Amino acid sequence: MTTGRSAAVLIRRRNLPKVRVVNTVMRSITRPIGLLPVCASLALAACSRPVLYYPEPLGAGSSSPRRPATASAPVLATAAETAGETVSASTRADIDYLRTRLLLVPVAGADMSKVYDTFDDPRDGGERVHRAIDILAPRGTPILSADDGRILRMSTNALGGISMYTVDPQNRIVYYYAHMDHYNQAMSPGREIVKGDTLGYVGTTGNAPKNLPHLHFQVMRWPADGKYWNGEPIDPYELLGGRQRE
Repeated sequence: MTTGRSAAVLIRRRNLPKVRVVNTVMRSITRPIGLLPVCASLALAACSRPVLYYPEPLGAGSSSPRRPATASAPVLATAAETAGETVSASTRADIDYLRTRLLLVPVAGADMSKVYDTFDDPRDGGERVHRAIDILAPRGTPILSADDGRILRMSTNALGGISMYTVDPQNRIVYYYAHMDHYNQAMSPGREIVKGDTLGYVGTTGNAPKNLPHLHFQVMRWPADGKYWNGEPIDPYELLGGRQRE
């Protein structure tokens, strides 16, 4: 039998305002009253996978193109160095190079002031780290190329779902776009692309929560062994115009 106090609680919960979430990451949606338990579990499940990086694409083989040699360049202090982390000279050079690329936010209409940096967020109960950022958007929102370059691979798997790897014009930086709903039919592996081209559309394929469409966007350095799908990740948050906050 429901007591008067319990009935009052139920009435208040039913009258909670509906909240629509657009262009923020998973943890930001835990703020509305009454959504905390559900959203916290969704945040832990988002992009859940058992390994740190995405696995070798099926059929990738061992004949991946090698990154061409590049001249060393002056480097600047990085956010990681400010935090006391060790960053190699080559990593700093690639970060400085990325700053010159003036990356485009890869989701049409996304407001970076409403996106949180989830690069260092734990996943799988703290067993691994995200190493990417998630940009929430309505299903079907265009996914845009963050940089000029070409398409390396288009694939579908149980983890990233419908996904795409692209590379910048100098073969220094790899961009990974995952959980697409579907591709832009004009795209194909090997195609040259320019910043702002529509690559596909936001969705929930792969291991993304089915009621939380978003783009999983990862930036990686081209590795010496040519296995571009497993390069060293670089946090793209500030490079996209995000501002760190408490």
